[in-house]
Amino acid sequence: MSGNPLSRLRPMLKRLWSPALLAYGIAGGVALASFLSTLLLAQLSGPAVIGQYAMAMSTATLLASFAVLGLERITIREIAGDLRQNERGKARAALSAIVQVVAVAAAATAAIYTAAVLLTPLVSRIEGDRIAMLIVVASILVWPLQRVGYSALRAAGMPVVGQLFEAMPTFLFTAGILLLFALGFSPTTPQAVGFSVLGQAVACVGAWLVLRPRMRAWGAPDRDAVNRRLLVAGLPLMATLFLQLFSDWLLLARISATLGVDETGAFRVSVQVITIIATIVSTTEAYVAARFAGDFRAGRPDMAWARHRRATLLMLGITAPAFLLLFLVPEQLLLLAFGPKFAVAATALSVMAAGQLINVLRGPLGSLLTMAGYERVQLGFTLVGLAMVVALALLLVPRHGLMGAAIAQVVPTIFRSVAGYAFARWRIPNRPAAAG
Repeated sequence: MSGNPLSRLRPMLKRLWSPALLAYGIAGGVALASFLSTLLLAQLSGPAVIGQYAMAMSTATLLASFAVLGLERITIREIAGDLRQNERGKARAALSAIVQVVAVAAAATAAIYTAAVLLTPLVSRIEGDRIAMLIVVASILVWPLQRVGYSALRAAGMPVVGQLFEAMPTFLFTAGILLLFALGFSPTTPQAVGFSVLGQAVACVGAWLVLRPRMRAWGAPDRDAVNRRLLVAGLPLMATLFLQLFSDWLLLARISATLGVDETGAFRVSVQVITIIATIVSTTEAYVAARFAGDFRAGRPDMAWARHRRATLLMLGITAPAFLLLFLVPEQLLLLAFGPKFAVAATALSVMAAGQLINVLRGPLGSLLTMAGYERVQLGFTLVGLAMVVALALLLVPRHGLMGAAIAQVVPTIFRSVAGYAFARWRIPNRPAAAG
C-alpha cells in the first residue's frame, strides 16, 4: 500500500466541513436556545407572561420590519452582485445610502409608535403590558440597523459571521432567562422583553464593528453610481415582510382579544416549537441568497436552481425527525416540556407543522424570487394571503379556538408556497441566460 491513510482522509473531511455545515450548526443552536428559553419562561412565569411577551415582541418586529423598508434583501442582492463584478465603490455607496434611509425610517416609526402607546387604548385592547410595550421602542430603533448589518456581512462573503450576529439576540436572551432562573426569580414581561432588546442592541453594535473595516477596504464610495431606484426596489420587499408579520400579529391579537392571554401564551409556545423548523428554512434562505444574487448577475439561473434543489433536500433531511414528533406526539411533547396548561395547543401544533412541511418542500424560494427581481410578485401573493388570514381569523377563532387560529395561519402559508413555486418554475429558466 502506498500513501498515508490520513492524506486520503483529509480531502474527505474538507469536503464534509463547509461554511454551510457551520451555518446549520448555528441554526441548531438558535433553535435549541429558543426552545430552552421558552421552556423556562413557561415553567417560571406561565402562559400569561408568554402571551404578553409575544404581543410586545411581535409588535416591535412588525414595526421594525416596516422601518427596514425591505432594504436588507436589497443589500444582499445589490452588494453581492457589485462585489462579484468588482464594483467596490458602488457597493460601499449603496450600503451607506441604505443605512441612512433605514436610520431615518426607524426613528420616525419609533416616534409614531411611542405616541400611539401613550395616547391611544392600543395596549388595553390587546391585553398587553404597557411597560413592555414601551421598552420595545428600543427594538424598533435597533433591529432595522442590525438586519442591514448582518445582511451586508453575508453579501460581503461572510455568511457565517452574519448569521452569528443574527443569532446573538436569541443566545443572549436565553442567557438572561437562565440567569433569572439560577437566581430563583420568575421573569416578568418587562424583564423578558428587556433581555430581548438588549441582545438586539449588542448584536447591532457588534455587526457594524466587524463590517466597518471591510467597507473601508472597498475604497472610496462611488456615489454617482447609486441608483435611487435601488431604495425604491426595497418597498415591495418591505411590504411583503410587513404584511406577513402583520398577519402573525393580527392572529395573536385576535386570540388575545377573543380567548385571553393564557390561550395566547399556549399558542405562542406551539409557534415557538414550529420555529425550530422555521429557523432551518430561514437559515437556508439567508445562506444561499448572496449566491443566488451572484448566479443571476452572471446570467446563470440554472446554477441558482441547482443550489435551490440541493438546499431543499438538505432542509428536508434535517427537519424530518422534528416533523415525525410534531405529527405523532404533539400533546405528549407539550405536556412533557411545558406542562398541562399548554397542551390545549396540541392539535394546533400538528396543523401548523403541516404548513411548515409545505414550506420546507418549496425550498429557499423567497430568496430565489427576490434575487431574480420578482419582489412585486411576492407582494401580490402576500396580499392574497393577508386577506385569507383576516377572513379565517374572524370566522374560525371564535368558533374553534386555537385550532381555528392554526388553520388561519396555515392556509395562507400553503397558498404562498404553492403559488410562488409555480410562478418561479414558469418565469425563471433552468438554463444559462442567452448571451447578449
